[in-house]
Order: sequence, then structure tokens, then C-alpha cells
Amino acid sequence: MSKKLIICINALMIMGSAASAQNPAFIAGYTWYECQAGGSSGNRIAICDDRSLYVTWTWLPTWPYPQAPRHVYFNWRSPNGEWSFGHEGAPVSLTPGAGYSNLDLIYGNRAAIAYHSAGGSNPTYITLSVDIDPPGIGFFDHYDPPDEIFPQNPDNPGRMFWPYITVDRNDIIHLVMTENTSMHFRRTGYTRSTDGGSTWIDPQVVDTVMLISSVIDASPVSERVVIAYARSQDTTTQVENDIYYVLSNNGLDWNFQNGRVNITNYGDDPDSLWAGCDIDVIFDYDDYFHIVWTESYVTSNGGSLFHTDIKHYSEETEEISTAVYSHVESTWYDICDTWNKPVCKMNLGVYQGPPEAIFLTYTRFDTTDISSGGYGNGEIYMTYSDNGGSDWTDPINLTNSPTPGCFPGDCNSDHWSTLADVVDYHLHITYINDKDAGGIPQTEGAATNNPVMYLAYPNPLLAIRDNANRPIAFSLDQNRPNPFNAKTTISFQLKEPADVTLAIFDITGAKVATLVNGHLPAGPHDIIWNAQDAASGIYIYRLTTGGISYSRRAVLLK
Repeated sequence: MSKKLIICINALMIMGSAASAQNPAFIAGYTWYECQAGGSSGNRIAICDDRSLYVTWTWLPTWPYPQAPRHVYFNWRSPNGEWSFGHEGAPVSLTPGAGYSNLDLIYGNRAAIAYHSAGGSNPTYITLSVDIDPPGIGFFDHYDPPDEIFPQNPDNPGRMFWPYITVDRNDIIHLVMTENTSMHFRRTGYTRSTDGGSTWIDPQVVDTVMLISSVIDASPVSERVVIAYARSQDTTTQVENDIYYVLSNNGLDWNFQNGRVNITNYGDDPDSLWAGCDIDVIFDYDDYFHIVWTESYVTSNGGSLFHTDIKHYSEETEEISTAVYSHVESTWYDICDTWNKPVCKMNLGVYQGPPEAIFLTYTRFDTTDISSGGYGNGEIYMTYSDNGGSDWTDPINLTNSPTPGCFPGDCNSDHWSTLADVVDYHLHITYINDKDAGGIPQTEGAATNNPVMYLAYPNPLLAIRDNANRPIAFSLDQNRPNPFNAKTTISFQLKEPADVTLAIFDITGAKVATLVNGHLPAGPHDIIWNAQDAASGIYIYRLTTGGISYSRRAVLLK
């Protein structure tokens, strides 16, 4: 997903401590359909440039499905922290059968939510719903992106499901989606809209794959767009996959035939390391993309899974590192729900810094925390790298809610998480607190009504910085929008009245402007920098009071 113009500070509330024995998050809604992704997790949360927040999920009011009407739901939190629909959420989709939603932001503050409808009624199959201005009320414009790839087999109509979305900094909507077919292999398709969803290009075939894994992201500082996916070496097995990407430097011109790049090249040995169906991709603010995926040792006698690591690829260095090492070395595939591994459902977010850092969240299952039904209770973990992915910190358990031996209704299996692309003072995360481990749509465990959680976890980089300095007299937020064209808002908060200086510097250290130089009262302050006469480039804005200074980076693009 694109990070364009969605940097904002959301320090309005921290919903609890990660060390708590209970889930430390806000309940944004409920669902009996805990499975939120067919493969890669994608994005179901985004932070707007006005400090509002969107969450979306697949909603089911009761069990069983399909008798119960499945819909796509959302909730919206205003800039002052009020949720539009309390703990319930509201429908996005028009017809039953909708699910597996992913979202990004268009026009800075409005959700663009992509999903599919199993019944194929109008709107058909893939649907894009765009929130109507003013946002958060629950009214959407609905569009029908093209979701048929030709030629088609009469027995396998080739319709697309499982859309993943990114919106680039020019508000062009890009979709990647995967064919739903009874054949053993399926095609991945791509389409885009330059007018907010009204018209689309004809779908293009990205590649032929075995898994539902394809994800997409757009750069926050250029027109580049990248698609990443798992591709099998042949069409006889779903477990022997390499990781591929296809890159467009302007988001418009693609070379799907000759532009595919294999970054793993695992080899021909069937008893080998192979990629799974969980992938994520993101651009940083230096315009390099990063890919993460699950890597398991797979044998040729039925695909037994041993240890599973999470790998990271940097476009800048073209090197692969290990972000998360396996915490088990035995075969234990059965305790994870269908298609999930001991570590899975990863998401990436980027903190612009300084220092710039890549954050990774994921679900971890452990053999010491098994439900009474025999399935692993998940926990949401986090790790990060402040050197481009070469090294990663020790993982932190964000939810820490073990319930070993739990019975249906009493479990705390935290799973199906997704991390907002932008990390600011917090990591913004949504996940399902499954009340019985497993996946009931895959006939695993018992049906339960499960909270859809929102967690604002404090950015550990800021905690490290703050603890290393004197007591904080103020906080300085990231400017918004960023990157920006001509005007941007710089926000800060004073703990007490103080003499304040807010100045702008270019990358050589030369002062460009002084925005504030005087006494200000305690509380929040929003300062507009009009950079109409400044050249495109990277600038540093510095807030100083009481002998303490903090700085942040702003990117001016004209």
C-alpha cells in the first residue's frame, strides 16, 4: 500500500500495556469470520493525514456461513479519537458474500477499500468502495474494476478474487488480484484507475502462480510501483515457491513478460528451503522497496514443514537477511490453522525518523500455548531494523495473552494482524482476537464471535530516544502531508508555557526560514510552512525550547 500523504501523529491514546495479560487494544468491531486473508495479509488499516484512522474487516453476524450474510465492514476514528460506530462498525459492501478486504487512502483522508463478492452479484466479484467526503459517515461510492482475464476455459471462468490495493502519490489506484479457478494453477492480474475508480485499464496477466500471495505497494516519494508474489517452479505442487517481483518506475509502464525478477532462486532440490504464501512489500523514504516472506524447509514426501523463518530483501543492497528466526525445529504443522506457519501473516511499516526504520509485525504460534481443540493460540509480535534490514532487533510480544488449554469462547488467539504502512509515535495495528484458535471457515475449531482489535503500540525508537534525554518538555510531530507540495503543517505540543524557536534548515545546514520565535502557551500548536519559494529537496525542521531540541525531516516535491 502507498504511504503517500498519510504521515501523522496519533498520540491521542495508548490502549494499555503490551505486558498485560489481557489484550491491550480497542474493540473496533466483531466478526464470526476470523479468517481475513486468503494468503498474504495485505493492509486493513491506514492513518490519514488529518490524524483520522480507518480499519476494515470481513464481517459475519453469526455462524454458519454461507447461510449468514458475509459483508465487508469498517470503522473510522476521528482526529480527536472518537469512533464513528463504537464497538460495532458499519457495512461497506452492498450485497452479501463480500469479504477479504484491503484498503489504502485516496485524496489523503478517504478510504479506498477493495474486496471480492463470492456470489458475483452486482457489484460483481472485485469491488472498490471509496468513502464519500466528509469521511467516516458510512457512505461509499462503489466501482466495478475489471476482473475477467481472457481467454477463459468454460469450466474455469477465470474471474479474479482476493484484491490487494495501493494508491500512489498521484491518487492513481493500482490493484493486483488472483484468479479463482478449480484448476491447479491460477493467473495473477493487474489493473489501475487514474480517475478515482470510474474507469480502468483492461486486466493484464502478471504471471501464473499456485498461491494467493501477490501484494503491491507504491512509493511515497516517486511514481514507482512494485508487485511481489510467490511463484512455483512448476504446476504440480504449491510448496516449492520462489519470491518474484515486477517493478514499474512510473506506475504506468509494466513488462510482465520480461521484467520478472527472482530474488530467491532456491534451486532444484525438492528437499529444500522454499517460500510460503505470506508476503509483504513496502517502499521506504529513500525510494527503495523491501520484501518479507516466510521460508520453510520442505520435504518432497508430502511437504512436511520444519523450521520457518521470516526473510527480508532490500532493493538497495540486493541482499537477503533473516528478520525472524525459527523458534521451533520440529514438524508441527497441525497446530497452526490452515496455510499458516509458526510465524506468518507479516506486515511492514516505515518510520521516517530520524533514524529511518523498518518495522515488521507478524503472528507467532507456540507449542506451549495450545487450545483444547489442538490449535495454536497466536500472539502478535514485532521487530524492527534501523539499518535497512541488515540487522533486526529481538522480537517483542505485543499482545501477550496466552490461554493454554482454553475452551471455545475463552481463548485469546491473536491473529490476522495488519500494520499501517506509516509508523509515527505508534505502530498502528489491527488484528482478530479469535475466541477459539483455528479457522472455522476451514472447519478448524469452533465458531465464536471474535473482537476486531485496534492497537496503538508506542514506537520503541522514540522511547529509546526519550529515555536517553532530559525530561521531555514538548513533543514534535511529523509534518503532514509529507512529502508535500508548497504547504505543510508542523504540529507540536508544549507541556508548559515556554519560549520556542521553530526553524527550517536545508541539508547543508543553512537556515531557510524561522516559523516561530517567541513565547507560546502550553498545549498543541499547528504551524504552516509555506515553501512556495523553496526548491524541491529534503529539509530539517528543528523545535527548540529550554535548551532541548528535536528535529524531523520534511520532503518538498514540486
